[in-house]
Amino acid sequence: MKRSLLVPAMAVLAVTVALAMPAAASEYGKQKVVYHFNNGDSKVIFAGLGNILNHIKAVGQENLDVVVVAHGDGLNMFHKKTTTPEIQSRIKALKMQGIKFGVCKNTLVSKKIDIKDLEGTNEKEFVQAGVAEIAHLQQKGYVYIKP
Repeated sequence: MKRSLLVPAMAVLAVTVALAMPAAASEYGKQKVVYHFNNGDSKVIFAGLGNILNHIKAVGQENLDVVVVAHGDGLNMFHKKTTTPEIQSRIKALKMQGIKFGVCKNTLVSKKIDIKDLEGTNEKEFVQAGVAEIAHLQQKGYVYIKP
């Protein structure tokens, strides 16, 4: 008798949890966010990318439009000499979830960084000026977050 009640009870619990999760994500509504990275510390970069993963979990991928803009020392997340496998793994995971990246061309020029020295990005992601891109996105309604 007890076993016969356990299966329906577990099914009800599973359905309740499944229905509650989208409700929790949708309570935040649609969001447009620009994450600003200009700190070269790999711990800060790794944690900031983790913030974005947590943001996706909380809001839901379908409710979130995120652009990551990196300039200055923030380009360390892509430089072969300063990035880490863990950072690259997070970048890849974020891109697989539709997160867009903007890499500052001005920084590449001023720091004399060769495109061949970058990992996890490509020329399609280059923006002329990181700070101008951030301002442009804010004018379009993106909320600014700096990890």
